[in-house]
Amino acid sequence: MQARTLQARQAIADGAISVLAQSGVAGLTHRAVAKAANVSLASTTYHYATKGDILAEASRTLLAGYLEAFKRLEGRISGGLQPEFMHLEDLVTRVVLNAVERDRTRSLAWCEIVLYGGRSEAGRMLAQDWFAQLDAIWRSIDAHLGSDVGPENVSAAVDRAIGHIFLLLPLAFARPQVQKLLSGRTDLKALLAAHVERDAARSFEEAGRTGAESSERSKEVRERIVQAAIDILIDEGASAVSYGAVADRSGMVRSGPSYYFPTIHGLLETAQQALFERAKARYREGLGDPAAAAITEMRLVDLTTAIFLREVFEFSRENIGYYSVWMSGAQNPDLRPVLASFLGDQYAAWRRRLAAVAGHDINRTAVLDIQALFVGKLIRAITTGAGMADLSGAREDFSVVIRRACV
Repeated sequence: MQARTLQARQAIADGAISVLAQSGVAGLTHRAVAKAANVSLASTTYHYATKGDILAEASRTLLAGYLEAFKRLEGRISGGLQPEFMHLEDLVTRVVLNAVERDRTRSLAWCEIVLYGGRSEAGRMLAQDWFAQLDAIWRSIDAHLGSDVGPENVSAAVDRAIGHIFLLLPLAFARPQVQKLLSGRTDLKALLAAHVERDAARSFEEAGRTGAESSERSKEVRERIVQAAIDILIDEGASAVSYGAVADRSGMVRSGPSYYFPTIHGLLETAQQALFERAKARYREGLGDPAAAAITEMRLVDLTTAIFLREVFEFSRENIGYYSVWMSGAQNPDLRPVLASFLGDQYAAWRRRLAAVAGHDINRTAVLDIQALFVGKLIRAITTGAGMADLSGAREDFSVVIRRACV
């Protein structure tokens, strides 16, 4: 009986991981998990009374699997069986490559779980445990590599790996493409071009029903609908956005949102675009003119740190929604053109700004590393509820990657 119980619980945990990867936390129901696990609904409710219990079990299963894999790797490194691992950078590369291919389902589920962390106290505790455990095992592996970079730099390497995963996973690049990208043998803009097969930056008016745009009143209603969708994205995730939920949030009749947005996809795309444009405006305002003569390397470090802290403390909730939409591109290829367009613009802006500071062109890998570090550190901060003391090393982390880029 004990063996059957363990087998059932494992099947349910695996089913939950599959549901999380496909539908996010909002799609995690007892019925959906039972179907994915090929067990009865009664079995899921018997072993896990609440959705939170299932989520916690999925998180424990994922964490145990990752830690076991890292411990096996650590053993091989200490035994001289992994000669290709010489630096912490090699670990970053391996983790990212595995995430986009072999561990794709588990990685998507992990992203959903960690984003959930920013929405509740229980979720933040899960996220805190995840990051603490990852930092500890990476420090242990680094000790065997003999680089002795210090615990802060090990945490920054974890953040860069997570940032790469968040940036690249929704775009569904193949492992060889990501391998060339991380080694600098291909350009991010070239890879992104394959996704931009249509105008990803179309206006809000074009995304909805153009016939409903005849008055200022109509525009105000559309904006209210979009904001309601964004609020749901922040609180519950992309899969929770429905006409009924949006109507309730915006104070409309149930048929109201569908008049302005004939499809949920169109509404999600518009909400996505709104979040991206807001973020772009904030970054542009913070960094200013990339060709400004007064900007120096240290000034760029200061500005980057200031923008990062503002995103953490002033726009934490909005960033939860932003990255929830970003990750939904993994399930919905139609959302990828906007992701590709925004990521490409951000990459080009960073490259221009760094080139203005350094006085020469910047290599591809260094630019992507800065983007990944910023995103990874932001994900850690907003999902764990980090305070100022937890973020005290952010400036030094940004200084290291910016200095490396400008050499």
